[in-house]
Amino acid sequence: MSQLLSRTIDVAQHDDVYEFMFDQGITDGLPLVPPTRRRVERMLAATRRSPSEVIGKIPPNYAPATVEKIAINAVAAGTRPDYLPVVIAAVEAAAGGRFPLHGTIASTDGIAPMIIVNGPIREQIGMNWGLNALGQGNRANMTIGRALRLVLRNVGGAREGEIDQTVQGGAHKFTLTFAEHEDASPWPPLHVEHGYDQDDSVVTLLPVIGGPRLSIDEYSRSARALVGSLAMGFQRIFSPNGQIGPSMLVVSPEHADVFRRDGWSKDDVREGIMELTAVPIRERLATDRVGGGISEPTLRREGIGPQDLDRPMSKVSHPSHILIAVAGATAGKRTGIYPGIVRRMDPEHMETFRPVSARIDAP
Repeated sequence: MSQLLSRTIDVAQHDDVYEFMFDQGITDGLPLVPPTRRRVERMLAATRRSPSEVIGKIPPNYAPATVEKIAINAVAAGTRPDYLPVVIAAVEAAAGGRFPLHGTIASTDGIAPMIIVNGPIREQIGMNWGLNALGQGNRANMTIGRALRLVLRNVGGAREGEIDQTVQGGAHKFTLTFAEHEDASPWPPLHVEHGYDQDDSVVTLLPVIGGPRLSIDEYSRSARALVGSLAMGFQRIFSPNGQIGPSMLVVSPEHADVFRRDGWSKDDVREGIMELTAVPIRERLATDRVGGGISEPTLRREGIGPQDLDRPMSKVSHPSHILIAVAGATAGKRTGIYPGIVRRMDPEHMETFRPVSARIDAP
């Protein structure tokens, strides 16, 4: 094992190491596993990458996230060594230049990266894609996302009350990680949609503002009726008049079966949501009664005049901004919507908040 470059902190025997880590401000508010040299070396043994390799620079400090630094935070988060390649890939996706990491961190909205894992690695490390897949209880699901959060905090300096000015926040800022239930899906899995092979192990990150906004529909027997229920769920997100950008639709297996029986593709679902949430632009305007709609300055900036106000505008800014994955148990027809940022009528701004994927290296 190569020499570790990170400084070592010796905690006096009579001191409480857990309280010491709280005092140093390196926790996420929950206790950490002390990242001892032995634990870090054991973690690093799970990857062939050099401990000194820089995976990316983390804002706002733009400090280098080396494999060693990632391993230290992975230990602290409670991950097993065989999770490390997934954590490294998540950091690579976050800090590789295509993910809006600074905009995600420096926000009042409470944006955080949702992590979706596809491919053989899901089963190899025991991830959960079934019952309570986006909830508590599975070590891999819980600690992979936590490790990324600790890297953002301890390497990049993304601390609440400093660069992070979130108004309210939510549990998704601790961790929001799940594996796709590929066998229950009637569609190609998410990573295949993004150009990877079926047998590749891939991590995908999407900036979301909380969730789920649960859509419960036990009665629809046709895809058309079901997509109508999902569209109603989208319509209620944030301001009822405003638009939203790239968002995740996590479809339960029983809802996926409805789409399977009727032969609906993901694009059919997307187009259905776009169609059924479309209302005239004038109905999405800010008014004295509903102030959260599209403002007059925004209309002027986008060149939308009185002659355009009867043109339909959907709740979601573009069909490609509806990401779809399958996860969950088979006991219940419930689908979760995890909304992305509020659209500010700026196509270039919205494109920066699209999902980003990275291949997971074999250990």
